[in-house]
Amino acid sequence: MPATAITPLRTPSTLRGAVAEHLRTAIVSGELAPGSLLKEVELAARIGVSPTPIREALVELAGEGLVEIEPNRLKRVAPIDPEATLDLFRVQSALWRLGYVWSLPHIGAVELAALETALDDYAIALEAGDTLAAIRAGHAFHTIFVEASGNSELLRVTLDRRSLIARFILLRGASSISASGLKQHRFILNAVRRGDLDGVLVRLDQLAAKLIALAQDEIIQTDNIPAYKRN
Repeated sequence: MPATAITPLRTPSTLRGAVAEHLRTAIVSGELAPGSLLKEVELAARIGVSPTPIREALVELAGEGLVEIEPNRLKRVAPIDPEATLDLFRVQSALWRLGYVWSLPHIGAVELAALETALDDYAIALEAGDTLAAIRAGHAFHTIFVEASGNSELLRVTLDRRSLIARFILLRGASSISASGLKQHRFILNAVRRGDLDGVLVRLDQLAAKLIALAQDEIIQTDNIPAYKRN
């Protein structure tokens, strides 16, 4: 089982949200590798907090699919499951599409400015070589549309697995985060400005197809790896 290596929290905090975000980033980035055992006391000592917020944060992350808690209370970073990820990408793509359809009539100056900011963040992250920041900027871009749809349940379910998606892309398909991907997002924004829903959906479907292809490729590769070597 991979070792549980994690850097200390720079500013110790007893807030569950801060601890959860710190652990979330460690899991998504692979600092806490898929399959790693998570020992509350050990994590608390390394991060610099008491075990209570660690315990609460792990429950929160379990709800996001990043952590698995066994009946005997054993906790570990959720392994990467390519087939489950493929299912997730297919569902998430359909939800994003629905969000775009519902939101387009409600996109105004505030939303357009936020979308521009998300793409600026994407470009800055690419320039800095910060793939995780670029992934998160892309997610922020899509989330603006879902929020503009005005459907709180759609927003909840699309946010629920966002970090799980980010982890898979970062650890298994980081090369897909590129200037080409940024260009696709800019095409979407330009189509939104024109009120061209069909143009928006064509580009969105192309982005979704790339995610689905990543998961399909991972399934093929996993099938060729001996079981004892899989995450």
